[in-house]
Amino acid sequence: MVKQHEIMVRGVALDGTEQKPPLLLQMYDDGFPARFLQDLASAGQTSLSNATQVTSGTLYQPVQRILHVALADLRCNSLMFPRVDPTRVISAGLVIRRCYRWAGVNGAPPWDDPCKLSAWMRSPTGTTQWVVLRPDQETLDPDPKQRPQLQSGQPALDAQLAQLALSVASTESTSPAFAAPPATCAALDRTVFYGVVPTASSEVSDTPPASPPLTDRPGLISALPALLRSSQGAAPPAAPSAGATVDFRWMSDDFLNALYPPQMSTSTPPVPTINPQATQFQQFSLALRMLQSVFGAFDGTNEGKQILAILNRHNVNIGSGTQAMGDFYAAAKVALIDYNGPVGSAPTKVMPTAWDGLTNADESDLVTAMIAALTPRSQNLLAPQGRFQDATRLYRLRLFFRIKGETPGCPPQLVWSPYSDTFRIAAWYEGGERPHPPVPLPDPASIRSMKPNCSFQVPTNLMNSMQGATMSGLMNGGAGGSGGGGPSLGWICGFSIPLITICAFFVLNIFLSLLNIVFFWLPIIKICIPFPNVSASSPEDGTP
Repeated sequence: MVKQHEIMVRGVALDGTEQKPPLLLQMYDDGFPARFLQDLASAGQTSLSNATQVTSGTLYQPVQRILHVALADLRCNSLMFPRVDPTRVISAGLVIRRCYRWAGVNGAPPWDDPCKLSAWMRSPTGTTQWVVLRPDQETLDPDPKQRPQLQSGQPALDAQLAQLALSVASTESTSPAFAAPPATCAALDRTVFYGVVPTASSEVSDTPPASPPLTDRPGLISALPALLRSSQGAAPPAAPSAGATVDFRWMSDDFLNALYPPQMSTSTPPVPTINPQATQFQQFSLALRMLQSVFGAFDGTNEGKQILAILNRHNVNIGSGTQAMGDFYAAAKVALIDYNGPVGSAPTKVMPTAWDGLTNADESDLVTAMIAALTPRSQNLLAPQGRFQDATRLYRLRLFFRIKGETPGCPPQLVWSPYSDTFRIAAWYEGGERPHPPVPLPDPASIRSMKPNCSFQVPTNLMNSMQGATMSGLMNGGAGGSGGGGPSLGWICGFSIPLITICAFFVLNIFLSLLNIVFFWLPIIKICIPFPNVSASSPEDGTP
């Protein structure tokens, strides 16, 4: 039996020196791969005209119009280190693995471990997720079908063993790697392989994280309205709108402001302030909405029932009688949140004249039950999760090669490159190193020559509602139209995309100016730079 030579996979720096990790290049996506291979073919080249080595530890997504390529060289580990014949490489590819994130200790922030890695795996049932690898799993073939199977010497039993192994084995996501053209490899005296690094993926994981996010207990308590917090050692909370008969409209801030107009302060000049009566009812409406939407207290789950049971330890006074607090919230939810109909037939609720105050023990038990309700809801919110969704995570990549044996009958040899240095993948909204071309807006003088270039098919009810809409109706919370009463016709409405863009541009500038008063966003959102108009006689950009 002839012993096969050991294959070495090394990165190749632009200056020709070898390095252990694969070389990561960053380049513009124009003319790839033709321009890249043309530069690579120049023997003795120390730089590529459209590529630089990644040194910042940050890779960008395709939306930034930047491409990343991993580069490696294959040689035999023997005398003079001859290059591997590229025809011996059956297939090649690269994998991206995520560094495991450990929780911080004693208040320290979490940290990513580059020595413990997770692979993006697809299970036999079709689900995908990050799976932590044991050290012995890091060098397995990403494709379970390519891995050596158990052999018993009996073909029928071997087939069953292979089928059983494949039924539980997961497949790691890979991207292909390609050999440079033979002439390029010959000119460089290297067997160079390159692979495009996938920095964006449409794959998502539907599996909730094993460890749900920890809820900040003090932060949760501070976010609760007064009606859901302990009043021990303080006066019980005032009864919001005591004895008032309310319906679903009261849950709207606009309705409350109309019912309880803002008051003018005594300062000079006077400043309108929210009416205290409106603020008191908003404390109740906030508590009701949080119980319904945040904690799921009315969903019938065990956690929700526990929250209501704790509230039912106390009562509210309604007229001359009392009602358990949790039961009152449940009834109010049906009347004030669930109802969606005309005002005339809306159910009503009589507000309590007094509320029992919660004790410290009640608050502690209530927050514990709320955290228990938040845990599964938080897990569900974190799934689905995109493959590269978290821009704070660190990754490492490595290339693999399935190489044909040196003699006939020898099984293929799987060879791995060393891991690259750690890198992160920038979020889509981060500014890349390549500027985007400006989008030209049309001159208003040419508006009349613009024709609709986009059409929408509008249903009858929607068209009737839009035609009946008025500004006063919108300000009062309605569309001003019923959605009926018009002709029973379908409509096709054409619009000019350039003119819509101008309208949106005007509206955007108005809202940016308003928001800038509060958030001071304008300097970082909007940057306008004047430039001289280019005359028709100006020369073309660039030279032939």
